[in-house]
Amino acid sequence: MRSLQNSRIVNLFTVGDGITSTLTFAAACASAGITVLIDNDLQSCSQNHCIQFETATAMAFISWFTALPSFLLNFWSLASR
Repeated sequence: MRSLQNSRIVNLFTVGDGITSTLTFAAACASAGITVLIDNDLQSCSQNHCIQFETATAMAFISWFTALPSFLLNFWSLASR
């Protein structure tokens, strides 16, 4: 009868998921800022492949949305001790 909630392991996973989620969100926001800069401010979208940039930005936000529940569940598990 072992406990599946080892405090050190849950703490390690929570911190790792938090850092990963924060860095993913920061990268997605930076990609969105560059895409808006190229598309709206510089108006050079035809030369810079904006569709690929916009797709990559959308995929970065989707990646963040899929990593966030892992962090929230681990944080909830850690906080409920």
